[in-house]
Amino acid sequence: MQNALGPACIFLRKGIAEKHGHRELGADEIEELREAFAEFDKDKDGLIGCKDLGTLMRSMGYMPTEMELIELSQQINMNLGGRVDFKDFVELMTPKLLAETAGMIGLQEMRDAFKEFDTNGDGEITLDELQLAMQRLMGERLTLREISDVVKEADINGDGTVDFEEFVKMMSR
Repeated sequence: MQNALGPACIFLRKGIAEKHGHRELGADEIEELREAFAEFDKDKDGLIGCKDLGTLMRSMGYMPTEMELIELSQQINMNLGGRVDFKDFVELMTPKLLAETAGMIGLQEMRDAFKEFDTNGDGEITLDELQLAMQRLMGERLTLREISDVVKEADINGDGTVDFEEFVKMMSR
């Protein structure tokens, strides 16, 4: 039994770096991880909970399976007290970064997409902004009710707008 963690869980496999030429992460990759981590470190204590880990990974363009998230969650809960610091996050993400595919959507691409909708740059997409963006970007003229339904579905915190974290969750569905 070579890998007790399951064949699908690339995030937990040891030795995958060897298969990718002993390459270290570049400064730009570390910076992308740092930016993504900071985005989800709500209380700025240098730790994120395992609940946010899946969303964070999706914000970077990775689409972990439910099995991968369960395995990660179990390892984090056992070894890291249910929370991950930046060093552990880098260790967790390095195999995935090394094995990433060319077609992956990264954090910067996700931010750029968000900015296309958040036209006033206040960090929230309003009903009006979404309606304008849908017409401008996709040529679709949706009714206010249709736009409102989209926002309601994505608006997890109930403030009537879609922030970056909610946008990431919506895009990863």
